[in-house]
Amino acid sequence: MKLSILAAAAACTLVGWVSEAKARYAGLTHIRYASAYCESGGNIHAIGYRGLFRGKWQFDRQTWRTYAPRAWRWRDPAWAPEWVQDQAALRVPYDAWPNC
Repeated sequence: MKLSILAAAAACTLVGWVSEAKARYAGLTHIRYASAYCESGGNIHAIGYRGLFRGKWQFDRQTWRTYAPRAWRWRDPAWAPEWVQDQAALRVPYDAWPNC
């Protein structure tokens, strides 16, 4: 009897952790993460094509200024924290990365 209660408690804890993790990453689908790795290899400081594309998602300056959180709009996306870059990427229409 005690074993089944412990097993049930462990299962509830595991379910809680999984739903917590899903809530944290809601919106950034596997496809979007695949795009980030296609763009920069997942390097949040990546600078590509003559310095025009920057950060994990390879934002150009105009896209970054349009979609980045207000406090980060005039900063270099290649030096913004990963969570800020991810937040901006969530706001960008998906077709911004059509080739990845």
